[in-house]
Amino acid sequence: MPPRPPGRHRMGPTSRASPQPSTPRANLPALTGLRGVAATLVFLRHIDADVGETLPVAPLGNIGYAGVSFFFVLSGFVLTWSAGPVSRARFFWRRFARIYPLYLVAIFLWFVVAGSLGKIGEFGSKPASILPSLLLVQAWIPTQSIYFGWGGAVLWSLSCEAFFYLVFPLVHSRLAARSNVARIRLASSVLAPTAAVACLAGAIDPRIDLAAYANPAVRVGEFVLGIVLALLARDGVRGTAGRRRALAVLATAWFAVPIALGYPYGDHQGLIDTLTLPSFAVVIFLVATREADGGRVPGASARPLVYFGVISYAFYLVHPVALTAAGELGWFDATTSAGLALGVIGGFLLAFACAAALHHGVEQPAHGYLLRAGRRSPGQQTIPIRHVPEHRPPPPSDVPFTNATSTDGSSASVTGVVSVAPTDRV
Repeated sequence: MPPRPPGRHRMGPTSRASPQPSTPRANLPALTGLRGVAATLVFLRHIDADVGETLPVAPLGNIGYAGVSFFFVLSGFVLTWSAGPVSRARFFWRRFARIYPLYLVAIFLWFVVAGSLGKIGEFGSKPASILPSLLLVQAWIPTQSIYFGWGGAVLWSLSCEAFFYLVFPLVHSRLAARSNVARIRLASSVLAPTAAVACLAGAIDPRIDLAAYANPAVRVGEFVLGIVLALLARDGVRGTAGRRRALAVLATAWFAVPIALGYPYGDHQGLIDTLTLPSFAVVIFLVATREADGGRVPGASARPLVYFGVISYAFYLVHPVALTAAGELGWFDATTSAGLALGVIGGFLLAFACAAALHHGVEQPAHGYLLRAGRRSPGQQTIPIRHVPEHRPPPPSDVPFTNATSTDGSSASVTGVVSVAPTDRV
């Protein structure tokens, strides 16, 4: 995503048993709904420059790029939550089938839009970025005209996701084979230095900050954090009701810190992203474990928001097209707050409608076709997924977190989908 223009923990042992026959895991529709919220953050970031001085979008618009951090953490969580014995070849093919067809359409669609409006060569429309974007390597090239060079400057995050998918089998198997304490230590050993680099880059130079912000090696800590959160959730780590409520309150209160710092430091993407991670991690963990245990998350699991989460990948890819069209139509030229509000709503609805059309007309059919084609040539080498006991609600305890297990365990094959919505995409 481009910048805006000028107590004690008692952890249980880890099983090392062989993979067992899989059964479906609990659906987590509220996480899908939260994807819609994260997509809205990104949208607010991209309209802030046009309407931020008139409409009160600045508090979230200043830090809207942090929505991508939420996607990265959630991606690691969902892939791990649904992980089971599957060949590496099939895993990679499923990831390709999930993200690339619509991604390719987005590349072509931007070419049509930018070409017809005479924007080729402008920011987010650099022809030199087309080939790296097609190969999903643009985020590795530390030149803004490349990593933000095409598709309205949002395609870079898919380059990061491609890297995450590539390393997932190795990282997951290493973390799954360890105790919870060891997992947290290993995740910290990845997250701490990558977060430090991200924060330091902003203190050195804005150009370095943006290059680090888009770089997959710097962002991988967020993905690893999601993997560890899901492993803890699968192992039955929960916490007492009181401490879960306290965590929810603290996470909500802490989110006010990056919001407040977004005014003077909104151009320090690495710093703001790092500050949002504690809140994002807590929210994802609490929402997922509540639904996994049969609870509901009011609001987040509402059908309209869940549907928005279902089409959020398409929304993310196509909203620059919708905003460009809205700008050309003069929807953001109003001089009154009411007129601008109508323009913003119109831009959002246009992006939503385009996303729904692309999801149902391109994404779903292409995904289904490629999955069927992939079944004809299954791979042989499997991703080693250890047997994980199913969760049984822990008994009341004064210990902040307990590890509850049961005797019959199961694991699901890696589909990349936890609920009716494909929640593992960016």
